[in-house]
Amino acid sequence: MIDHAPSRGSRGLAIAGFSLWGLLAAASVLHAQSASPPSVWDGIYTAAQADRGKTVYSGHCAKCHGDDLGGRDEVPPLTGSHFMADWESQSVADLVQRIRSTMPLDNPGTLGGVSVTDVVTYLLQQNSLPAGSVELPNDASMQSVIRIDAVQPLKGAPAARQERPRDPAEHSRMT
Repeated sequence: MIDHAPSRGSRGLAIAGFSLWGLLAAASVLHAQSASPPSVWDGIYTAAQADRGKTVYSGHCAKCHGDDLGGRDEVPPLTGSHFMADWESQSVADLVQRIRSTMPLDNPGTLGGVSVTDVVTYLLQQNSLPAGSVELPNDASMQSVIRIDAVQPLKGAPAARQERPRDPAEHSRMT
């Protein structure tokens, strides 16, 4: 008579296999969470950098956008939910490039890269995004991986990056 019941050895092997599978699944989830791209909520600039940005802003931007960044007439505000929603899911590099190439309106493209990066940190600060201990680098490739999130992502949750179609006219309100 042939015994078809699983032996203790095969049961142990099956349990070990399922355990290994569970560990690998948990490790891949943890890796996906830790590999999420950085966000503007991660303290990507320093307070000193934002202070420099405020100085540049006061000299080149406030005449149109206002001392309080609230905008004037047809010039849009640079703070608040509308501003953050306009830049949602785009990168810091996108914002830096937009300012660098189109501002100030009366003399576009005249601000240097470091000055524009500093202005962007001031905008982040004024939108209540936290400062950190390392300056935002003036390197487009490094800035391009930092997402602008209007709402702080949940800690430990994988970053769900929902791309929306980019309409060049969408940001024309900024000029």
